[in-house]
Formats: sequence, structure tokens, C-alpha cells
Amino acid sequence: MRAMHYRGLKQAARRCLRDSHTPYRRLTLLFLLCFLGLSLLCDLISFYLERRLAKETGFGIIALQNQVDLFNVLSMVGLSVVGSLWNAGYSWFALRISRGQSASFGDFFQGFRLVSRILAVIVLQSILIAAWSMLFLLPGLVAMYRYRMAVFAVLDDPDLGPFQALSYSSRLTYGHKMELLMLDLRFFWYYGTLFLVQMVVMAYNYGFLPVSTYTVRGYWTIYILYQGVMLLMETLALAYVTATQAHAFNWLQTLDRDRMKDLHRNGGFYL
Repeated sequence: MRAMHYRGLKQAARRCLRDSHTPYRRLTLLFLLCFLGLSLLCDLISFYLERRLAKETGFGIIALQNQVDLFNVLSMVGLSVVGSLWNAGYSWFALRISRGQSASFGDFFQGFRLVSRILAVIVLQSILIAAWSMLFLLPGLVAMYRYRMAVFAVLDDPDLGPFQALSYSSRLTYGHKMELLMLDLRFFWYYGTLFLVQMVVMAYNYGFLPVSTYTVRGYWTIYILYQGVMLLMETLALAYVTATQAHAFNWLQTLDRDRMKDLHRNGGFYL
């Protein structure tokens, strides 16, 4: 079994981005700003409702609290669904670039074009990973990498059903799950920065920072800093990271085709 060449995949990603005529950084920024706009709208409404709740007195607090809770749940679910489909579109955008094909802003909507299949794959993927995680952390981690390529599979072949995509991903990643984990660790600087930024926001939400969580100024100071760092980091690195993952998918597909040819040549048996 051939081993994954991490440096080669990363170099291939840099090369395809460099040689591509697609203005990937500009389009990545536009991709991020589109979702940020929707997220900002939800945050503004939530912030307005929370401010109203803080000023409310009497029995009106109960009704308004229910409205706030309902809106927060609906916005969280809605943003999660839209974000998953939007991110799937970016994976398609990166996959096209990784194959030397032209890409455009319209590719970001590929997840919405395949909405039922993408959502079915993501839901099944989440259920399976959660189920394995209930046994222990390690089985959950293995399951996460077993089904890692399922979304790429659906994007590459829209005729695949959800279970077929998961099965195909399991076949592609057979014997390569640890290598995919090691590939992710090559981007520790990227995931580490995003994690630290999230921790700062969490520390703010729980009152561990010397900034009041109850003032408009404190809220928007943290919000703008958070979104600014995320935008900068993602604009600079998202295309590179996703293109590397796309190259890993392409490489695994090549291995799988060779494996299937050998299997057919040997009458259904591996030698």
C-alpha cells in the first residue's frame, strides 16, 4: 500500500493555486463575507432582543425570554445548515482548482444544488461519528476520518446516494485514516489559531476577560476583533488547506482505481 506524501500534496496545492487563473483569494474573501453578512444579521437581532430583555420588567420577561430562546435556536440551526451547504460549495470550488479546472463564484452554490444529498450525508456522518464516540474518543476519531471524504464524493458524483457516499469514503480511506490525521496536523498553525480565537470568545462569554459582557462597546469590540482575525486567517489560508484536502481526495481516488483494477485482474482476490 502506497504511503501518503504529505509534502507532495501540500506542494501540489500551492502549485495549482499559483498556476490557476482563478482569483481564489478574492473569491474566498467574497465567500466569507457572504456568510458573515447572514451571521451578522442574526447576531444583530439576537443582540437587540437581549438588550430588550435586560430592560424588561414584570411578566413580559417570560414571553420575551421565550422569543429570545426560540430565535437563538432557529438561528443556530439555520446558520448550521446554510454554513454546511456553503462550505460544501467551497470544497467543490477547491476540487475544481485542484484538477486544473476553472472555478467561479457560482461554484459556491453547488452545495445548495445538491441540498438533499449533502444534508443527508452530513446528518448520517454526524450520527455515525456520534455513535462511535459514545464508545470512546478513539472510535469516534476513526469514524470521523473514515467518512472524511463523503462530501467530496457526492460533489464529485452527484448520482451517489448518501449511504453510497459514506461507503465510498470508507473504501477510499481504508488504511489511510492515520495519514489523513497526520496531514491535518501539518496545518496545526491554521487550526490552532482558529481554536485560540474561539477560546478568547468563550472566555469573553463567561466573563473571564477584562471587558464587560453587558456593554454595547465591549460586545462589539470583541465581535469585530473576532471576525477580523477570522476573515484575515481564512482569506489567507482557507484555499490552501481545502485544496490540499482536495488533492488528498484525488490521490485516494487514484489509489482506489488502481486497487480495483488489481482486484479485477486477480479474479476478485488481493495478492
